[in-house]
Amino acid sequence: MPQKVESNSTSFATLIYLGLACFVCLIGITLAFSFMQSIQERSERASLNSQMLEETLSRTIEAMEVTLSSYSDELSANELTEQNLKHLRQELLDSLKFAPHLRQIVVVKDGKALIDTRHDPAKDINENILGFDSTQKSLYSLGLLIGQKISGRFLPYKGYVPEEGGYRSILPIGMDITNKQGETLSVIAAFNPSYIQRTIIKLALQEHDSVYITNFDSNALIQHGLYGPFQPQVENLIQKALSQGKQFIQSSDSEFFPSYTTTLRFAEKYPLAVFIVSDHRDSLERWIKKKQNLLIIVFMVIIVLFFGAAFVIRKNRLALEMREEVHLLSEVVEHTPTGIVITDKDGTIQYVNESFEGVTGYSKNEVVGKNPRLLKSGDKSDQDYRDMWDLLATGQTWIGEFHNRKKDGSLYWERASIGPLKDSLGEITHYIALKQPIDEEKAAQEKLRLASTVFDSATEAIMVTNADRSIEMVNPAFQRITGYTEKEVIGRTPSILKSGKHSDEFYDELYETLKLRGTWEGEIWNRRKNAEIYPQWLMISSRRDQMGNLEGYVALFADITKRKEDEALIRQQANYDSITSLPNRNLFIDRLNQAVAISERNESKTALLFIDLDRFKYVNDTYGHHIGDLLLQQVAERLKVEVRKSDTVARLGGDEFAVIIPNIEKLSVVDLVAKKILTSLSRPYDIKGNLAHISCSIGIAFYPDHSAQPETLIINADSAMYRAKQGGRNTHEYYSDDLSKEFALRRSIENDLYQAIDKEEFFLEYQPIWNTDRSSIEAAEALIRWNHPTQGIVYPNDFIPLSEESTLIHDIGKWVINESCLFAKKLKEKYSNPPKISFNVSSLQFIKNDIDEVIEHALKANDLNGSSLSMEITESVLLIDQKSIGDQLSKIESMGLDISVDDFGTGYSSLSYLKKYPIKGIKIDKSFIDDIETDQEDRTLVSGIISLANSLSLKTVVEGVETDGQLAVIRQYGNPYIQGYLYSTPLTASQLLELLDNQSESPPNF
Repeated sequence: MPQKVESNSTSFATLIYLGLACFVCLIGITLAFSFMQSIQERSERASLNSQMLEETLSRTIEAMEVTLSSYSDELSANELTEQNLKHLRQELLDSLKFAPHLRQIVVVKDGKALIDTRHDPAKDINENILGFDSTQKSLYSLGLLIGQKISGRFLPYKGYVPEEGGYRSILPIGMDITNKQGETLSVIAAFNPSYIQRTIIKLALQEHDSVYITNFDSNALIQHGLYGPFQPQVENLIQKALSQGKQFIQSSDSEFFPSYTTTLRFAEKYPLAVFIVSDHRDSLERWIKKKQNLLIIVFMVIIVLFFGAAFVIRKNRLALEMREEVHLLSEVVEHTPTGIVITDKDGTIQYVNESFEGVTGYSKNEVVGKNPRLLKSGDKSDQDYRDMWDLLATGQTWIGEFHNRKKDGSLYWERASIGPLKDSLGEITHYIALKQPIDEEKAAQEKLRLASTVFDSATEAIMVTNADRSIEMVNPAFQRITGYTEKEVIGRTPSILKSGKHSDEFYDELYETLKLRGTWEGEIWNRRKNAEIYPQWLMISSRRDQMGNLEGYVALFADITKRKEDEALIRQQANYDSITSLPNRNLFIDRLNQAVAISERNESKTALLFIDLDRFKYVNDTYGHHIGDLLLQQVAERLKVEVRKSDTVARLGGDEFAVIIPNIEKLSVVDLVAKKILTSLSRPYDIKGNLAHISCSIGIAFYPDHSAQPETLIINADSAMYRAKQGGRNTHEYYSDDLSKEFALRRSIENDLYQAIDKEEFFLEYQPIWNTDRSSIEAAEALIRWNHPTQGIVYPNDFIPLSEESTLIHDIGKWVINESCLFAKKLKEKYSNPPKISFNVSSLQFIKNDIDEVIEHALKANDLNGSSLSMEITESVLLIDQKSIGDQLSKIESMGLDISVDDFGTGYSSLSYLKKYPIKGIKIDKSFIDDIETDQEDRTLVSGIISLANSLSLKTVVEGVETDGQLAVIRQYGNPYIQGYLYSTPLTASQLLELLDNQSESPPNF
């Protein structure tokens, strides 16, 4: 019984032990499976990491390949001239600003460096240690060569040996080309491995895991961790994968409990391999640490149920951890700043992340199931899209840029990398696109392009220096202005431009201002390369970094030589007369103020001579303004000869001059100078074969006798000059108080004259022209009068000269013609054979060249024929411009008007114009009639003129006949028409009508 009990007990124990053993075995198997699962997860993570790293590596090298290819194309297309190489080097420098993964680019020909972005001039690269192997060129690339890793920051030049084990390293990447001349060139870039190493660091690696990027010769180009112990295994794995034609392969040193797992993935286009070595030697230790509670329960065998519960709990915990890892990975994909789009192989969107939604404005629900073409802006052609899909269909990755349209219609730029996802059979199942907005990058590029364009096209010179004032950069305008090329000034200081005209203190003050204010601006004289000294307008600004530290200076300057010349010309034009080069009115007033100030200080006198040329208008009208200008120049020269060097001769305008004589000791000196000027200016002038005779009238005023104010002194001298003109001209007069009153009255009349027509203050009187026996009135001369509101009746001699000095003569003359036509129309309506109305026309009206149009308009306005009128002109009219005067006179005659020459014999009488022009009559001037009773010479002249007129069939009018004795003498020479107070004074219109009523109804024609 006990044995049975013992046996049962043993059996029970055996069953217990057997059950326990089975349970322990089950636990052991479960733990082993858990351990293997952990290793498998790490292997799968290594596979994913290798794919991510290979895509990053391929995209980076492909971008470099495209960059080098573009510059290779430019080298192939262009000749290797210095200008082209210089231009390409600048492009390479600009591209490095946007390529942080590149440190240096060189162009080599026959071992000689043509371009070097690091050194200028270029240094020859030691190509022997770059490790390029042309046998490893990829058939899928554009001929890119990838060398060996080299210690150092830049490409080694000849004579330089890289320091092994250094902290910095580079990876040479090159491309060979042949240009049009058949020359072989190499473009070599120094790739910064740290750009890829940063990506490696971001991978989810364990502490002892290693990552290598090698070539097909198993040479490590980039590594993370020790490489030596694993190099044989790497070499074998590369050969195995190449022999089997696999892109991806994973190998472990043991099937069940491996120490290492090596993951290999070849780059799609380049002879490169990505290795990730997962170290499992500490996996067991980490796994034991994770399972230590479970193991304690197993080995202590405290409670099988607790052991099972702990195992389940532990298992669940591991499952939760795995799910958490999956969730974390999903969150990373969802919230990464890079937009992610996954489509099926037909291009239908199946997934987009939040970044895609944020950039495009479309939600997942709006785009899933649709084609990405809904983002198209139309900027990229259909052929571009076809080329992209053709590339993707071959299993390759497409990298490029899109200009797409958001949901709200706005456009944006993005850089995209699109690659295929394949199943285990290598068939494409999906496409994944990684997208990054690059609007800011594009804006920065455009801003940089604009800045470069402004820099190159600016008309102002730009010079950039460092903090030590060494020149770093200049623009084309700098080279054009200074004559120095960029190569000649780079590295030198701006002192090469010094002209020597400024002291050291000037430059010390300049830099002190820069130091205090950060800017300096002003005029400076510098020297060009050809030693020419020229003025600049210079602006200098300090350049500082974000921390406020001085980086250097930027100088902008412009050549202001032309501006200085213009300023000098402006000063000349502002102060000197353009015709005579004498001081003009502005400078004259300044000199007069100075002379008055000197006289006041020295208690002396200053004389002001105001000079007006006599008959200058006649010369101008006769010979033309060009001859008049030459005459003014000769007058200026004569005036300068007759005065002292300390005196001032100025031209005030027109034919007016002035002389300032300061510091007068004797007043007799002024009288002597005035007489010398009168004598000098009255001598004949020979101007290009034209002989001109003029004189001058001089008015003289003294400081302080006649005024203490320069302005008043000028007015007083002008008044004295006007008195000299009235006194017969070619003389001089001194100012007096009476002159001031007279001049004030003249100015008052001149001012009132401008308003006389509008105020209807003018009226006409008519002086009859009789036949000799006073039996009939042949014509009536219209004589203008001015009914001044305060001065009473003002006669033409007092205001016509004033009107001729301005443009008022044209308005007054037009008014006289209109009024004459109006009265002639009234006579025509009242009488069957009325006398003609004769009106006078100034020579200035002919100069305007429209007197015929004025007369024609007046005739039409009054429905009047020209035969009712007669026009009187002076001899000076016929001497102005024969062609112009002849045309106007012919038109006037064709209207039916008779044309007479007034004041005949007082000017330059000529038989030629009496025959040449359509002259119908002459008027003998009153000056020949006044003394005709007693002066034999006057009688002879009058007799000759009447005889001449009769011989030419011209009608003659003798004006100014006031006595019976004068009339008796005139009748001895014939029967001319008579005009004068003897027969009638000027009459008003009503008086003339009354007189005509008492005359015969049919007087003979005039």
